[in-house]
Amino acid sequence: MEDTIRTQVRISDRNFKKLARIVAEQGVSRGAVIDEALNLFFLPPIERPDAILVQHINRLENKLSKLDAGAAFQADLLVEFIYAWLQQRPGPHPLRAPSDDARAGAELEALMKRVADRSNPYIWG
Repeated sequence: MEDTIRTQVRISDRNFKKLARIVAEQGVSRGAVIDEALNLFFLPPIERPDAILVQHINRLENKLSKLDAGAAFQADLLVEFIYAWLQQRPGPHPLRAPSDDARAGAELEALMKRVADRSNPYIWG
């Protein structure tokens, strides 16, 4: 059994009410709650439970950012691929006319509009 020292401290009414509520909810003594709070307070900041959660959240945010960047890159790559494919696709005549590029751009814009309309009707308002 650990040595215990009895001490008397003054705390604010607000914290005393919080302490009384925790004691009642958890069915433990006031000394046990205060001792645990002091143990957490004296831990180095990096070892505190909330710091560990913050580290996990930061790692998750970094991974989500990488996923978002990867998805944006893939979407841009797909659009570029579709545009190049539309430019190379032969028109009604085997000889390419200057209007083919305009047609490819119009088809790509129509394609992007259809996709955007399905995903978010407010983009092309």
